[in-house]
Formats: sequence, structure tokens, C-alpha cells
Amino acid sequence: MGFADEWRDLVPGRDRVPSIGVAVGDRDGAVWTAGDDLLFPACSISKHVAAFGTLRLVADATLDLDADVNAYLSAWQLPGGGTVTVRQVLSHTAGLTKNWFPGYAVGEPLPTLQQILRGEPPANTPAVRRELPPGSQFRYSGSHYAVLEQLLTDVTGTPFDTLMAALVLDPVGMVDSSFDQRFPYEHEERAARGHAGGVPVPGGWHTQPERAGAGLWSTPADLVRLEQEISRAAVGESALLPPGLAAQMLTPQVPGGFGLGTELGEGCFGHTGQNTGFRCFSFAWPASGTAVAVMTNAEDCHETLRALSELAARHFG
Repeated sequence: MGFADEWRDLVPGRDRVPSIGVAVGDRDGAVWTAGDDLLFPACSISKHVAAFGTLRLVADATLDLDADVNAYLSAWQLPGGGTVTVRQVLSHTAGLTKNWFPGYAVGEPLPTLQQILRGEPPANTPAVRRELPPGSQFRYSGSHYAVLEQLLTDVTGTPFDTLMAALVLDPVGMVDSSFDQRFPYEHEERAARGHAGGVPVPGGWHTQPERAGAGLWSTPADLVRLEQEISRAAVGESALLPPGLAAQMLTPQVPGGFGLGTELGEGCFGHTGQNTGFRCFSFAWPASGTAVAVMTNAEDCHETLRALSELAARHFG
């Protein structure tokens, strides 16, 4: 039996994982899908997508990976002395405030991105500050991507969701994806409703004004398309990203750390994610030319996703 036959056996009790979407992409660009045909929050895989878009701006010399972020930020400045670079922000090595973004329930007031950066009400997370010497170590935090979102908006003068559609979603063919937080409401009949502890999330999902860090809505098939594009870029076959930048995306920036917006595993790359009520992963195995993405509307299904990831690695790694 192959992955297509075995994956359902690893989803124990549909009451624990009410909805799940699965996609597998091959070397030729074909994409196989199974499970529920729904739109899911991509959670922290949003960072992977935002990093790809950022590197496209590096490729056209709009940004320099090793420039100080404060040289690009205009609406807000990262407090403190010293230099924090675009590279460090992308790779979670800038030593910023350790934040996970829980989002905002239906009816809760939404902060602006600058309120989030400053830690001002109604933001529900601490202010973004330097806490560790930049470049000294890997420390995963959504704070890095809140800074990145503000930087990209300041540099281009373009709303973040519109910018990512132009740089990534449209050219990669991610037709069912958007960083616009109105997107699930505009496609409510397809939007997955989240669950935490087996209990539905009130209102179905939380709004994520921290879009670069956690705000993408997507499908497994669209996430696989991105992994396929990155794989092509790494071997010089992408019109969107040069191989040198793709190589940096897939190279640990400090020992044991991420690449540029990319988790790195044994023979694979991609990203995992968790938002309130949802969990997912998207990985590619370059040796076999295969990519696999799984998205669920259950927050507490870590063991299920780990088993599916291991199954994919056995078949495609």
C-alpha cells in the first residue's frame, strides 16, 4: 500500500479531527488531493509563504538580506541599539520578544499592526523588543514576522495581503489562498471551523491581524504548489526565485536553526503550524521530488500529524 491508501488509518476518530485535507505533489507538478475540500488557516506556514515573497524582493534588489531593518521601517522603529537584519528576522535569530499569536475571537476588537508591535491595547501579546543579542541564537517567535510585515508594507507602500498575492500566491498558482482576513467570510461555505479540546471554536476561527506570522488561509494543494516551486528554484528551474536565494532559504542560518522562513528536517524542508483551533504541516522531500501538506481543524492532534509526517517520510524521503 502507498501513502494514498494508508493515511486514513492514521486519523484516529473523526471526532478528534473533524475535518482534514491532504495533498501530495510529484516532481512533474501534478497534485493529488484527498480528505475534506475546505479552506483552512495555514497558521505559521504563513511565515514560509511570507519569506518566499520577501526573497523575491531581495532578488530584485528592493531589499538587502543583511541590511538593518530600521533602515527600511518608517511607520515604526524596532527599539534598542545595534543592528537587526532582514536575514535575522526571516530566520528567527534576531532575539525578539517570544510571542505566539492566539488571534482574536469573533466580536473582539482588532488591533492594528503597530499596536501589536507596541503591545498596546487591544493587542493581546507583549510589545516587540530586542531581548537577546541579534544573531546569537535561534529562538522561534512570531514577533520576527510582525516586524517583517511592517517592513514589507513600509518599503512597498502596498497592503500586505495585496503584496503577497502579487509576489507569491498568483504567480505560484495558489488560487485558493489569501492573507486577507475577510477571505474565510467571503467563502464561508468552504471555511473549516476550528476545534480545541474537542470543543468548537466560537465563531469558527480567530482573526489574525498578524498576517505574515499566522494569517494565511489556504488549502493543502496550494501549499504543495509552493513547495514544488521552491524545489524547482533550488535546482535553477524557477522563474520566480534564483537558485542562490533558494539555497539560502534551505540552509540553517545558525546551527540547529531554521533556514529563511523554512523548517529543515532529515532530507526535507517546509513548515508546521498551529493556530487556535487548527494544526497543519507542509513539507517537501527534494530527493524524490515529492511534497505533502496536511491541514486540520483540530488544535490538539499533534500525534496524528506526527504519524502522517512520518508516513510521508517513509514513502517519499
